[in-house]
Order: sequence, then C-alpha cells, then structure tokens
Amino acid sequence: MKMFYLLICITLFSCSYSKNERNISVFVSNDNTSEGDKKSISNCFIKNVEYFRKYHRYGNKVYLDSPDSLKSEDKDYYDNYPDAEWDPANFFEPYATRFSLEKDDYIASPIPTSSQLNVTVDSIVYSMDSLFCVAFLIIESKYNNIEGQESVRYDDRRFDGKAVIGFRKSRELSFQIFPITKFSITGLENYTKTASELEFLYFNKLKGKGSTGGIYEGLQFNQNIGDKDFFEKSPYFQKHKNGLYNFQMYSHLGKQHSYNYQQCK
Repeated sequence: MKMFYLLICITLFSCSYSKNERNISVFVSNDNTSEGDKKSISNCFIKNVEYFRKYHRYGNKVYLDSPDSLKSEDKDYYDNYPDAEWDPANFFEPYATRFSLEKDDYIASPIPTSSQLNVTVDSIVYSMDSLFCVAFLIIESKYNNIEGQESVRYDDRRFDGKAVIGFRKSRELSFQIFPITKFSITGLENYTKTASELEFLYFNKLKGKGSTGGIYEGLQFNQNIGDKDFFEKSPYFQKHKNGLYNFQMYSHLGKQHSYNYQQCK
C-alpha cells in the first residue's frame, strides 16, 4: 500500500542561520497525489480571488465595512453573490483590486486573476490520514501597467508567501482551503527567499499564545508545523462549539463566525 503522507526532515538551526538558505526540507512520498493536490490548491486560491474581483462592489466602499453595515441595496446585490462583500481574513480580496488614479479609490482589477497571479504551492505537510494538510503558497504578481491605474508591485519585489490549511472528507476529494494568518511574507524579490522565510516561521515560531481578540485567544500553541503531534494537538484542529474546526472560524466584533469562501473542486 502506497505511503500517503509526507516524511518531514527538519534541519537543526544554528545561530548562523541565513534567510537566503532553505534549511527546511519537506519530502513527499513517491506518489502523484501531491502534485494533484498542489494544482488544486493553487487553483482554489485563484478562484477565490477571482470571485472577489468579479462580484465585490468596490465603488460602494463596502470593502471598508463588515457585512452588518451594508445598505439595503447592497444586501440585495449580495444575495446573488454571497460572501463577495467582505473577506474577513483579508486573505484573497487584496489581490483582486487595482488603485484608480482617476477615482482616487480602489476598483476591481480589469484583468482576470489567472493573468495577474502565478500561485505555486511550494510544499505540503500532510496529516497521517491525508485528510488535513498545511500548504505553503508562493504568490507571484504579474500585474500589467494600465494607464490611469497605479502599479501595485515593484518589478523586483513581487513575491508573497501565505499558508493555508486544507481539509477534505476523503482522499478522493480536493482540499478546501482555509487561511492561516499567523505569518505571511509580502514583497520579496525572489521565490526561494520567500519560501524559505515562510517555512522558517511556521516550522519554528508558531509556538506560543493565540493572538488577542481572535478565535485562538487564550489558547496555547505547543506545536510547530512539522512536530509529530501537530495535526492532533494544535488548537487549529480542536473542535469549535458549533462542531466545525477552529481553522474554519474567525472572530469579528466579539462574535465568532465560519469562513464561507468559495468551495473548490
């Protein structure tokens, strides 16, 4: 029976650690499944950005507010495009915008997301049953210069790094992805450095108290990603009182809600 999980090899870190070197190696078993998962997770990220690009009403300034403050006409609009009014994690939506010099405001990008972003899943860490994973995404901006719109990336600092938790009910299904907002990398000059710094943070700096005001407030993180009991004991994978996992939830104005991002196939 084929092994369906990652063998994780973590190099010991010394005081001479260089951020330009990849001191963490994540090895995937000899199975085509990982490549398929990487592609589907990448496509899922792009799909969520594209949903905001197509259906978020930037001209109505709703991107500054929560859904609770929508006007009645906006609520009617979002009945047709649910959850396009707000990105509670600020995870996908920022990639859907451009700044209009004429309007002095953000607008939906006029170019499809697939032409503006190159999203690569650099590595995946799986749970033993392969129903959960953590994926490290490197996002390369490829924004075109458009007359009347401000450039949003310098050519030499166009790489961002983000992490997501993937969850599926069986190995035959694609992962649904949920944002991890503890660490992110923004505006680095090359792919390798972005991946290295992102992995270093999550493999070494995740331990500690959960952030104040968030879903993890007061919870203790005793595992970094890569620790053998991460998927069993990390607060990410504890069940919320509503039956969902904590990683499927967010906190806003003292209330806790579930993420409702676009489902991916």
